[in-house]
Amino acid sequence: MIHRAAAQLLRKYTTANMTAGVSTSPKYFDIGFNISDHMFRGIYHEKQQHESDIPNILNRCVVTNVKKLLITGSSIKESQHSIDVVSQFASSTPVSLYYTIGVHPCHVNEFVPEHGQSYWKPDQTEEAPFEIVDHAFTQGKLRELYDLYKRQEASDAGRFKAIGEIGLDYDRLNYSGIAIQKLFFLEQLKLSCFFPNKPLFLHLRSCTEDFMEILEMFIKGFNDTKDTFNYKELIDGTVAGGPRINEDGSIFYKFTDTRKFVVHSFTGSVSDLRKLRDSSENCYFSVNGCSMRTEESIEMISAMPLDKLLLETDAPWCDIRRTHASFKFLNKSCDATIADSWDHGLSDAYPQLDSWFKSVKKEKLRGIEREKWDEYMVKSRNEPCTMGHVATAVANIKGVPLSELVDQVWHNSCLVFDVESH
Repeated sequence: MIHRAAAQLLRKYTTANMTAGVSTSPKYFDIGFNISDHMFRGIYHEKQQHESDIPNILNRCVVTNVKKLLITGSSIKESQHSIDVVSQFASSTPVSLYYTIGVHPCHVNEFVPEHGQSYWKPDQTEEAPFEIVDHAFTQGKLRELYDLYKRQEASDAGRFKAIGEIGLDYDRLNYSGIAIQKLFFLEQLKLSCFFPNKPLFLHLRSCTEDFMEILEMFIKGFNDTKDTFNYKELIDGTVAGGPRINEDGSIFYKFTDTRKFVVHSFTGSVSDLRKLRDSSENCYFSVNGCSMRTEESIEMISAMPLDKLLLETDAPWCDIRRTHASFKFLNKSCDATIADSWDHGLSDAYPQLDSWFKSVKKEKLRGIEREKWDEYMVKSRNEPCTMGHVATAVANIKGVPLSELVDQVWHNSCLVFDVESH
């Protein structure tokens, strides 16, 4: 069982202060964990390197004070897989597990048949026209997503906490082109309005103008006269704050005044930050290692309001690396020449640990006794247990005490996703 293994791990790593009953432990809520990624099942580049080590990952969360995890949904299939994994482990770990449901901009081709999918090829000078080639197929996939929202919303477990990951990504048009991304960002936002109390988990990469144009339609409200995919038949008038049918037969969509949304893994400029912040008081931002790679991104982090800030790992990606501008901020002194951050401030984020975990190459993990896997991270694979790294870097960038930052971010995260803060 995870509880017992975590307790053993805690005893192994516990400091003298903790054994004396003096606890100054921070609390972390990782709002971006991609648990459905194959790496957590031991599969790398389609090759099985080791067994699934999800229980060990959750045990490391326990001893690093990661109290809550929001599991990211990135396609209909992966959203369902995340739901299944949460159901599998929720009762066997003290970590609170939640999930989002949505289709990532790089996966929106799943809304159309294979012969109608849209990509941006390297030799293209402009995007080829995109059109729906099988209306019934697309309407069926959108209805499948809606039904998944509806089914999980009715669940007694209450673990469905946000709609997403949805948005636009112009850095990876080789997965899906601009036109198809914009269409299904719009359509998923329409469907989200049928669940007006669910916050949004949004993705934005190199497309602030188009992203804001679509988002502001829903912030301000608009009438849809086309109803291309027949959402009208879903409206029964019982959802307060949901879409409504006008006298002329058009549908009015508008976010409620209290609907919150998080632009996750934010990598934009200070200007982008201000534009989004000014668009709505309900706009929040989440950052991870990839949000702090350059000196420009350090300026953005410095400018981000604490009361709008959330943190995440986006594991298994987005770790803080030595080549990143943020690496020096893992130290209190912000001295880039200090290689061992643990002894110069990073350990403050993990008061229960005497030392950090060992790491091993992925192909070597299976050679270690299974009962010792709790003690080993896989090299170059990020995990939620590194939340303290993200918090330390952000606190030092902003020049605020770690405890102040962690407490505020915990409050923000619980507020946005409507979970208990204890």
